[in-house]
Order: sequence, then structure tokens, then C-alpha cells
Amino acid sequence: MSESQPEHPTEPTDPATPLVLLHGVGQAPMAWEDVVVRLYGSRRLLTPWVPGLRPTETRPVPVEEASARLAQELELEGLTRLDLCAQNWGAMVATRLAADRPDLVRRLVLVGGQVRTPKLVSGVQAGLLRLMPASRLADAGVSKERLTAALDVARRADLTDALPRVQAPTLVLVGGRDRAGQLGARALADGIAGARLRVVEGAGPALNEESPAELEQLLREFLDQP
Repeated sequence: MSESQPEHPTEPTDPATPLVLLHGVGQAPMAWEDVVVRLYGSRRLLTPWVPGLRPTETRPVPVEEASARLAQELELEGLTRLDLCAQNWGAMVATRLAADRPDLVRRLVLVGGQVRTPKLVSGVQAGLLRLMPASRLADAGVSKERLTAALDVARRADLTDALPRVQAPTLVLVGGRDRAGQLGARALADGIAGARLRVVEGAGPALNEESPAELEQLLREFLDQP
């Protein structure tokens, strides 16, 4: 598979809408592996790099640019209608994509997303980054310098104007132990018409890695609705 192609594509066994899974800052597409294994065969699955976070790129990019580039990449994959599930910074990119391209996004699942990153969350992220072993970052193909730059871009993002334009049915998820993320999750749910908020008890901020079984069940329930 060439570097420009999304990771882990699977061929559908039925006409279910393809599902695109977007990782967060500090993660790589492989962060979705446990979820992909559980959903394998149910629909076409794609886990692309979020634009600006690929290790070979020289800089992270603003949310608007990341959204536009992602839409172009997905259309080059032949997708004209898709479901989106996204984590962390990926959730902010997904929200902007759903707002800008309602023709492309059928359903939207946001995990640990924010409308704009509060100072409290920024402080928590900075503290976690200082404590994070370099070896763990190396597994995701990033350095502390690159991750710091990506978090700085995320701190400047603001989706306030995008939320009223999201037309896709939306499920907002947040871990019960993710106290820093719960205010952001509620702001997303309040700002998107008809959005539902679900707190996953006992889970932390990275549901795709920490609670893949629970996330798989929630995805099936939400995405398989008529």
C-alpha cells in the first residue's frame, strides 16, 4: 500500500455505508486496529492519516485545511457517501468536514472532541506530553516536538461557526474518566442539532485504544439505524 492510501481498507460484504476512522494527536492509524478487527466484514473500513499528522509531513495544518485535504483524499478513494468516527483532534477535523461537506458525511461519531480547546485541557495535554515516554511516541511515528506543534494548532482551532452547519445525525462520546473532555463533549452535543451525548462509564479519553469493544457496540447501534 502506498503512503498516500488509507490504512486497513476492507471490502464490504454488503452495501453498508463505508466507515472512516480518524485518529487523534499522538496516535497513528493503527490505534484503530482493535476496533477494525471487531468490525471487519461489516462494511468497508478506512483508517487514513489525519492530514498534517503523517510522520513524513513537515508541519501540522489548521483544521480547515486538514478537512479539505481529507475530503479530497477520500473522494480519490471513490467515496461519495461515508460515515465518520473520529477521536480527539480527528474529531475536530471530522466536525469541520461534516459542516463543509454535508453531501459526503452520512453519520458522525465524535470521540473526545472539542469545539475549541479550553486552557484546562491544554494544560492537561501539556502535562501528559511531558510525562510520555519517547518510545511510546516513536510507536506512533511522532516526536515530542511534532506533537507539541500539533497541540498548538489544535489550541487555535474553533468550530463554533461549524456546528450549526452539521446536518449528519451525530453521536458524541466521552469517557467517564475523561473529566477534562466532558465539557467539550457537551458543548459539541449542544451545538449540533439533534446530537446525542453518551458517557462511556469507566473509560478514559482514548476509547479506540482503551475500550474497543464498547466502542464497536456503540458504532453498530448508531450506524446500523435505518
